[in-house]
Amino acid sequence: MRARLFLFTFVLIAGCERPADDRHFQLGQVDTSWSNGQLNVTVHQKLMLSSEAKEALDHGVPLTLQLELVIRPTGGRIPVIKNIYNYEIRYLPLIKHYQLTQPGAVEIRTFPRLRHLLANLSTVKQSFSTGDLPEGSYELAARTHLDHKKMPPPMRLPMIFSAQWQHDSDWTVWPVGNE
Repeated sequence: MRARLFLFTFVLIAGCERPADDRHFQLGQVDTSWSNGQLNVTVHQKLMLSSEAKEALDHGVPLTLQLELVIRPTGGRIPVIKNIYNYEIRYLPLIKHYQLTQPGAVEIRTFPRLRHLLANLSTVKQSFSTGDLPEGSYELAARTHLDHKKMPPPMRLPMIFSAQWQHDSDWTVWPVGNE
């Protein structure tokens, strides 16, 4: 009985391990400029998908990458402003291209290869209104992840527990000045 419990624990821990670096998202540099109540953000990131995610795309399951940008007082945890941007990727088998739908975009872009689409998302520019913020120093926290809530219901539970579906970047924090 103890051997079974040990084996079960080992399998559970092995299934929850952090994925290899080639299967998740990494945020690099985040550049910000703030003027007249408008924050312009440029996120440089590395996006790689696991073979399971690529297979899901090839079988008609759209994937939604989510970029979260949070402004908060320096050293604080309570967000003053939180913006979420969704980027939907889908495979179009009839024309053998990948489609990218970006927030606020007028046109839907297509790419002949998935690597071209991911390269296009390696630099993302967003701009949003911050309004008048109280004086003080602020920081921008950012992360990119796959949105599990937009997946078909039968796939949501495996996505939570399978290391092959853990694409989330770590939160990165960058200082911004209130000008």
